[in-house]
Amino acid sequence: MNTIDYAPLADYSLGTLGTARRDYWLCQLAGWGSFAVVGLLSSAQGDTESALRFAAAKTACMVSGLLLSHLWHQFLRGRGWLDRNRAFPFKGILAGLALLGVVQVGCLILADLVFRKGALLADRPALPTVTLMLFFLWFGVFLVWTLSYAVVLSRRRALRFELEKLELEVSAKDAELRALQAQINPHFFFNSLNSIRALIYQDADAAARAVGQLAGMMRHTLQAGQANTVHLADELAAVDAYLGMEKLRFDERLQLTVQVEAGLEQVAMPPMILQTLVENAVKHGVELSIGACQITIAARRAGSAVLVSVANQGSLAGASASTRLGLANAGKRLALLFGPESTCTLAEQDGWVVASIVLPQAAP
Repeated sequence: MNTIDYAPLADYSLGTLGTARRDYWLCQLAGWGSFAVVGLLSSAQGDTESALRFAAAKTACMVSGLLLSHLWHQFLRGRGWLDRNRAFPFKGILAGLALLGVVQVGCLILADLVFRKGALLADRPALPTVTLMLFFLWFGVFLVWTLSYAVVLSRRRALRFELEKLELEVSAKDAELRALQAQINPHFFFNSLNSIRALIYQDADAAARAVGQLAGMMRHTLQAGQANTVHLADELAAVDAYLGMEKLRFDERLQLTVQVEAGLEQVAMPPMILQTLVENAVKHGVELSIGACQITIAARRAGSAVLVSVANQGSLAGASASTRLGLANAGKRLALLFGPESTCTLAEQDGWVVASIVLPQAAP
């Protein structure tokens, strides 16, 4: 059944948190792992013992970089420095990056002392220059990390914004659908009461039967109001009750033919939409006719869609004063539920007024 479904949106909204954490750690491990591989390849020089010591020192340095970047990530989230609702704190970010660079250089020197016995500190005259170069190197590394994180965060926000926008659009469409359906129900009830009022002065027993039929139809209306779609078979049952009541009023003037292609009973459609088309056929066909007026309800496959039509003998000229609110609302409800593939049209063909709705074949 092709209806608005909230479950996928909710599942996606809940699933993005776990996906974000997973992607974060994958990127962290991939980035620092690649950095470590490059460092290990560059350390494969000299004798085996020196190469191993150099590799161990660089591995320790990459691990400390991973830990520091994760702590920085937690700090940024806690302070909300990359939130879109506040100004970007350049000074705070630069101070944090400088601190990260200093701490990372300290970790590098410590690793050099542990694994290489202070080889980096051996050349004391060059030590200040080397330390300064290492500081700017790691400052740049953490700067690139921060910019990358900011870009990912921005893209994630954009995705969340689109999701929220979609949820609002779905909610608005559902509210509009309910409002349109609420407009149809009083219209149907008003017409039914008019029919009963006419019967009261003519046949009290028929009026009593009509009240019972009206109660049954209203029960169907209330039940149908809880769902976005109902089956064609249910709509036909409600229409049969309505026309049974109208038959008491118009007697032989109302002639009915139903032609439903086999296998279409479970096709989904908006509640009361077929009722609306039949009401219009009675109002602008049977009521205006002097003699017998034929109403034909048909449902058949039309290519990749299902065509449901209600035709009555007469002409559109007789209905020109009508606002056709029911038909206009029917078209809107179809568009909201099934998209632009579904339509509601009214046309005059060879002495018949035909109201047709097109339903997607995907609807079971």
